[in-house]
Amino acid sequence: MKSIRQTERVLLGAVFAMEAGGSVIFALMGNLQDEFGFNDGGLGLIAAAGFMASFVMQILIAPYADRGHAKRLLIIGTTLAVVGNALFAGGSSLIIFVLARLISGAASGLFLPPARALMASLDDEGVSERLGAMGGAALAGFVTGPVIGGFLVGPLGLRWPFIIFSIAALISLFIVSTQHLPTLPYSTDRQRLAFGLLKQRSVLVPILMLSSIALPVGMYDALWDRFLTDIGASDIVVGLSLAAYALPFVVLSRFGGRLADRRGKVRVSFISMLFVAPLTALYGWFTVPLIPILLGMVESCAQAAGAPAGQGLLAEGAPEGRASAAQGLAGACNQLLAAVVAILATWGYGHVSPPTLFTIAGACVLLMGSVAQVLARKLPELHPA
Repeated sequence: MKSIRQTERVLLGAVFAMEAGGSVIFALMGNLQDEFGFNDGGLGLIAAAGFMASFVMQILIAPYADRGHAKRLLIIGTTLAVVGNALFAGGSSLIIFVLARLISGAASGLFLPPARALMASLDDEGVSERLGAMGGAALAGFVTGPVIGGFLVGPLGLRWPFIIFSIAALISLFIVSTQHLPTLPYSTDRQRLAFGLLKQRSVLVPILMLSSIALPVGMYDALWDRFLTDIGASDIVVGLSLAAYALPFVVLSRFGGRLADRRGKVRVSFISMLFVAPLTALYGWFTVPLIPILLGMVESCAQAAGAPAGQGLLAEGAPEGRASAAQGLAGACNQLLAAVVAILATWGYGHVSPPTLFTIAGACVLLMGSVAQVLARKLPELHPA
């Protein structure tokens, strides 16, 4: 038990550092643009490079963790995190910054799937609880990175936030590389791509569940700032709203995972979706910023139960020896969906009213989650008694 707790702490700390170091760029992209003079298109290239690299790594490379290389991928991912932030610190051109973001995105894509698979494999009990704790640590890091970067850039200059997070990644690298980690169940399957796992309903169901509650995230990434600003929120209020959204998930995700372990993962993920869908639909109907912010905090509570439930369901439903491949596939699907939703949402925001746009998003959440629930009923081993 002591070894399990130690491994859990190592993985949680490393995930926090990984996500914090990867997200610090989002607070500093405007500073980079002002300092080095590239156009607005360059901002899009930097952001897109990370998402694309993470997507590719999760699909192509993460499955190698199921062939005895889980710790190796963690070490490579952490090493790339060191290099990515170091390049941001030393770079002075758009090409270097795009390359740095590619490396940072690849680091996340290499690290997270085997980390989730290892966390799930530590014990047969409490799978969703541990994955919920990891999700909370990841989101806490993602929110903390830009906050720390924003505070440091004024007194220390533009390069030092990246240097500090590069050092933090180096410390994580030392800890991960020297820590004894369990090995994942070994797969002799030579199929490298994970897309074939979607043919198995025990994998498809949790991915649909996870995608349904993750669908609004792409919309928020693209429109939350614009929408709140349009209804009168200041920059400070927008920033605080993001922290307010993240806080309930960070605090409650372990409890939400424990609830899923006790009450049934399918049931909890479906009920969570039934909260997320109408809340998503409601955002656009209000013109006072406080109300969408409060709704976001309620939604975050539902997400804190639904996301661990779906990840635990995926961990249990993945074929023997394909745990990391399944986690990578789920992460890649969520990122691809978020990217598509972001593109459609930004286009739609200029063509339809916010109430209509958010209602459509809520209806899509309900549709995807309902399809997953119907498919789950045909899997007795997944459906709760």
